[in-house]
Amino acid sequence: MIRLICISIALSAVTACGFRPLYGDAGFNGVVEGQNITIGEIPGRSGYTLRRNLMQELSIGVPGLDEPAFLTVTFDEKLTRAALLADGGVSRSFFGATGRYVLETESGAISGSVNVEVPYAATATPYTDVSAQIDVSTRAMRELARQIADDLRIQVQNLK
Repeated sequence: MIRLICISIALSAVTACGFRPLYGDAGFNGVVEGQNITIGEIPGRSGYTLRRNLMQELSIGVPGLDEPAFLTVTFDEKLTRAALLADGGVSRSFFGATGRYVLETESGAISGSVNVEVPYAATATPYTDVSAQIDVSTRAMRELARQIADDLRIQVQNLK
């Protein structure tokens, strides 16, 4: 009983001191903090990763974008096996993703498309291959978000 009272006092002291989780204000609602860019939901595990990476990439801003905007992103993923070995095994694979985006503002819309292809070494065991595919998907979504953000910055600057 005394232990429970001590824990509750400690927890109330932590909340009273202004403690906030490190990522608590990182735009969990899809709004990029400091910018007026709202990023729409992107379905799936890779979509979630892409959206989070876009929020991070766009957090530094889009120079020249002074009005509220809504970003819609769709993407396709493709896994290609290559470099067949003599026994029929695969030693190299490529994870490709194509992202299409539309940034809608009050003054108009900006759209575009970017492609990424990330190579990775395939493994002989199914469990490690699944793990490698998850890792390469995460890396591809990070690169796709970076390229979308860069493309948006270039297109907004070209409009000015």
